[in-house]
Amino acid sequence: MLNRASRFFPRALFATAGVVVLGASSFASADTIQIFADTTDSTEGIGDFTGSLTYDFIVGDMGVLTVDLTNTSDPGNGGWLTGFIFNIGSSDPDVAALYTGGTHPFEDAPGQNGAPFGNPFLGGAALGGDWLGGGFPGDGIAVGDSGSFSFDVVASDAGSLQASSFLEGPYQFNFIVRFRGFLDGNSDKVPAVPAPGALALLGFGALAQRKRRRSA
Repeated sequence: MLNRASRFFPRALFATAGVVVLGASSFASADTIQIFADTTDSTEGIGDFTGSLTYDFIVGDMGVLTVDLTNTSDPGNGGWLTGFIFNIGSSDPDVAALYTGGTHPFEDAPGQNGAPFGNPFLGGAALGGDWLGGGFPGDGIAVGDSGSFSFDVVASDAGSLQASSFLEGPYQFNFIVRFRGFLDGNSDKVPAVPAPGALALLGFGALAQRKRRRSA
């Protein structure tokens, strides 16, 4: 396990460690959960999206989170998906997530104020590194388009985290998506929730995975 002073090591080092470990599949795991917008609990009820969270455990206290999002808002009102923030259901009080890049010009956005859903949020990515109002909205994900974004995750319990861990935290909703630039002049903050049946399927997969590890 790396010491806490080197939590945010160079991406190249992370990738090298991943290549070594992933060659031995019994030490690596990955899972995905489908998510969608809870428009009923959004601030304006106009932004909409679908997506997925994929978590890959690498080795020791290292993992990788991949966030895939599609903007499914009403084309008649336009609007761009300009950022997202999240917490992590980890037992490590020093858990951290470092944005490493994606398909759109988002920047790392840790410690953002997600009011009215909570403040602060642990990690995230957004235009200009400011999920509330950074950058030009048109640089975000347009209606009908998709984006993919990656984070290096460091936690003492990295091997126990699952994709659903990034929907967990201290608030009722712990993954929030930001929309701006609607034709009606509004913006929106929309919480993510797991797709119906996703948590049950994930739990079954995790149980099977633990059984495989015990028998390895």
